[in-house]
Amino acid sequence: MDRNLRAFLAVARLGNLTAAADQIGLTQPALTKTIRRLETEFGTSLFDRTTRGMILSRAGKLLLEHSEMIEMHYRQGKEEIHLLDAGVLDEFRIAAGVAYHVAIAPDLVKRLSFEFPKTRFVLHFQVASQAIPKLFGGELDLVLGSLDQPTLEGIETVPILQVDMAVYVCQESVLGKAASIKPSDLANRKWVIYQRDSVMMSRMTTFASENHLPAPQIVMEIDSLLASFRAVRGTDYLTTAADVVRASAEEEGLKLLKLPKSIWRFDSGASYRRSLRNYPIMKQALAILQELASEHRVRHSVKL
Repeated sequence: MDRNLRAFLAVARLGNLTAAADQIGLTQPALTKTIRRLETEFGTSLFDRTTRGMILSRAGKLLLEHSEMIEMHYRQGKEEIHLLDAGVLDEFRIAAGVAYHVAIAPDLVKRLSFEFPKTRFVLHFQVASQAIPKLFGGELDLVLGSLDQPTLEGIETVPILQVDMAVYVCQESVLGKAASIKPSDLANRKWVIYQRDSVMMSRMTTFASENHLPAPQIVMEIDSLLASFRAVRGTDYLTTAADVVRASAEEEGLKLLKLPKSIWRFDSGASYRRSLRNYPIMKQALAILQELASEHRVRHSVKL
């Protein structure tokens, strides 16, 4: 990619000339000259120089949008050209949302590792709203999670599961022992949540509003699904997680509350860059995902 745009992107993202110069291997005076040359070329200031660092001007923000698209097309072009030559990835990076934690994502990685022994696999557990920007930016190759996200250029999706975000409580709690539950029974309860996902928080707030409940009171936020289950066990706290992890919740002593309506129902699946669609590892990953999801649906329907 053009060196001037690389320099501009580094300064725009880091907001500091020294840090940006270190990142791209230039001296600070050379980087300063590059930014000034760009500003001369565009005929306007791209940054406001402040004591807090380099802040994008209105023109700079506009150039950032176009530069990121150029960067994305350049990266995807490299990926597609690499496919012509080899088609094997040295590393395959996956981020999985809550519905895929317990079985699907680990089983996917395990099976892929057998079929592509020359590839190193990295599995993160992260909600889609946080992972999709990293997929677009090239930090991830595959995201498993909600498809209820803005569509970004160059990103393709494949539906895998329909997910209900359910409410779980300790089996020995008051709600856990109740024969029937109404939404009003959730009023003024304390919640443990898995990560701080802005989309999930918005859905919880909407659920509370629709059922005339106070806003959810979050007492704990944990970045491990099983750890959040254990934090709820032995308490009157509530937590929310996908219905497809019900078996794991029950193993931790939790119970899924049967409410008239789930907190949130959404389509979930695989998101990936279009430039990776023809890589053998991506094709196989999508095929295995459909197979694992089918097996999971059968087990889940039997459990219910």
